[in-house]
Amino acid sequence: MPGHDARVTSTDAAFTLRMPTWARVWLVVFPLLVVAALLSPLPLRGDPGVPVRVLFAGAVIALSARMWVMGAVGRADGRLVVRNQLTTRTYAREEVAGAGIGRERGGRVVVLELADGSTRSLDVTLRPLRLFDQGLQRELALVRRWLDTR
Repeated sequence: MPGHDARVTSTDAAFTLRMPTWARVWLVVFPLLVVAALLSPLPLRGDPGVPVRVLFAGAVIALSARMWVMGAVGRADGRLVVRNQLTTRTYAREEVAGAGIGRERGGRVVVLELADGSTRSLDVTLRPLRLFDQGLQRELALVRRWLDTR
């Protein structure tokens, strides 16, 4: 996904990784289209009924809202806030031993290597195609630069 926003956004943030602008726009447009289609009075083939339509529309809105806030923020005070699709976690710089590139969910992603031996991926960096590896390398460099300021 070319165009991931990797930038400094405030004086207390060493780096910020967010979804690209075009994807964030799509996260607003897509749920609106789905909700409009599901809640329209037009009958659907094999109509599941209003309660199922409302539940599905709510699920689409919830997923889009969560994806909207996905990101990683490395702060100058030594904290790294990771907002993945389903979880949010804050790490102290000392908890992160290193960073690399790994494979997850059919793509390549920046992975944090934690001091306890576990790993944590940064979902916002997921690249389904090797074509976009240059952006992934830039994001990895930002994370490593933040780690090197110990």
